[in-house]
Amino acid sequence: MLEDAAEADVMLDRWLHKFTVIQDRGLRRNVLLELVESTDDGTLIGLLPRLDARAEQGERAVRWLQTELALTPSVLAELPYDRIAELYAIARAAGQERLALRFLTDKPIVQRVAIENPHMDVSAGERTARAKSRDRMALDRLMHDRDPRIIRVLLDNPIVIERDVVRIAAMRPTNPAVLELLASHPRWSPSYRVRTALAFNPFTPTKLARQLLPTLFRQDLLELQGSKILPLELHADLHALLHPPRSRPALPAPPASDPTPASTPASDPTPASDATPASDPTPASDPSDPESTP
Repeated sequence: MLEDAAEADVMLDRWLHKFTVIQDRGLRRNVLLELVESTDDGTLIGLLPRLDARAEQGERAVRWLQTELALTPSVLAELPYDRIAELYAIARAAGQERLALRFLTDKPIVQRVAIENPHMDVSAGERTARAKSRDRMALDRLMHDRDPRIIRVLLDNPIVIERDVVRIAAMRPTNPAVLELLASHPRWSPSYRVRTALAFNPFTPTKLARQLLPTLFRQDLLELQGSKILPLELHADLHALLHPPRSRPALPAPPASDPTPASTPASDPTPASDATPASDPTPASDPSDPESTP
């Protein structure tokens, strides 16, 4: 177990160095998995809370790493079951209840809605073909689709904009598998607006929503608290984020306005002392990084 914050910072800085030099976002997941697998249990339990604390202070690179971990929760899920159980036990013993919840698996997703499109009564093959088209009316109807296969094609359509994806992320009722697809999509998952819509959607799987909460601004967490749509399982997580212990800094407040145009694709309002809500802490040399977008 890491003894103090300074020791955790040294380890976290090593993680950041290995993570930020990777230009391809698809490879970053492999780096995350390698880092988690090569870190012993006690160190990992001490490292993750320190990562959250520094992210809450507004460190851009740390928030970037935190966001990537949130968008790829399967990194922890791919660990051997015995190790996940051990990590859960260590976190509980250390009094890290919120951290322990990260190692819990989701309840099986109950398919509460049929995989269909109530606004387009045609076959899945026909809907797939239309999802590739430039027919705006057809694309608007396909945003109501509950088949992840159709949504995957739609998300890759070059004329689909961020506003469309936010609409899909906020859709209810919907298929939870569609929301999981959005959270893992390389083009749209870095978007802060998309992540916020996912966190506010009661159909989002609990584990995914739990991973997303720490990446939201305080004002959005307060709005989520007032909306009364958060599942009971996440009330403790939200309370811990809004009322951190005195030894931890409060969540940073975002700037008053968001200058990102609605038509721009994935943008992440990762806060820093002088950052705007439409930036992602990815280094500017990374062409997949929304931070490099003016």
